[in-house]
Amino acid sequence: MSCSRIARQGRRYNLTAGDVRAILELQGGVCALCGRGPDRDGSSSYWHIDHDHACCEPSDAAWSICGACVRGLLCSGCNARGLAWYELLPRDRRDWGRVNDYLANSPARRLRLAGTLKFCLGHLAHAGAARHR
Repeated sequence: MSCSRIARQGRRYNLTAGDVRAILELQGGVCALCGRGPDRDGSSSYWHIDHDHACCEPSDAAWSICGACVRGLLCSGCNARGLAWYELLPRDRRDWGRVNDYLANSPARRLRLAGTLKFCLGHLAHAGAARHR
């Protein structure tokens, strides 16, 4: 991932470029759900920052994510189709172990608990984000 792409993508999610790199490193350089990495060109557009949509709702065109609800880095297929579809299922139908493990103990959550993630703003920008600590 290029430094400028990481910084630009991370800013919207209140993550530093180092935060994004730490999440990707913890994931072994692959998608946290399917385990696949980018094609041989190493495309920086491959990664999507996944977050809990129940936490941060867009309020205007310049909205950003608090950072506390970031879960990990996913490929576009897992982010847009796989996980989005799965989260629409009724809770009693969500029986895919790998996804449940990811949602319960995501890479970003593990780094937050270890005190490794350094949010861009130095604090949580969203008032409700305290519940994610």
